Amino acid sequence: MRGLNQVILACFTAALYDPITDTASLSAGAKADSKKAIRCVRYITDFCLMAQYRSHTPQTIEYMDEYLRKFHDNLHIFTEFQATKKDHQSAKQASRELAVDQREARQDKLEEYFQLSTTKRKNMATEERRERQLLVQEVLSQADFNFPKIHLLSHYNTQIRNFGSLPQYSTEVTEALHKP
Repeated sequence: MRGLNQVILACFTAALYDPITDTASLSAGAKADSKKAIRCVRYITDFCLMAQYRSHTPQTIEYMDEYLRKFHDNLHIFTEFQATKKDHQSAKQASRELAVDQREARQDKLEEYFQLSTTKRKNMATEERRERQLLVQEVLSQADFNFPKIHLLSHYNTQIRNFGSLPQYSTEVTEALHKP
């Protein structure tokens, strides 16, 4: 249980860190994302705290299910940080390919392009950049949190219903004996 909280807190810290400015100060968009991240962390923390109860009622199990559902609904905020190096490389590659396609499209209409005003050309460049950013976000959004520790949480409610509270199955005491 402690290990899960450490993973979530690391993701939460990464969500608050602004990779563009390379600082911890937040822009307006980053503040909105941090609120979503806080909400997500709150749901998983509430779930973990309720899972540690010594006894459960059907109502507490329903609360746990609700917290877990809300956690999964808000988990998308962390997908950018879940992406692997391979995902980031494929996103960069897709962005490069789109930039080449955009350049070729511009070359095909070169005469029309130079007849445009400077403002319209800047607007086109901004729109192309935005299109590439959206493509990168789309590629990175395909990364997911489908790994065993997150999936295991979905089985807690049936475990509690069938066998009782979870702390009785904790291995923390015996694991602590392995430390030097």
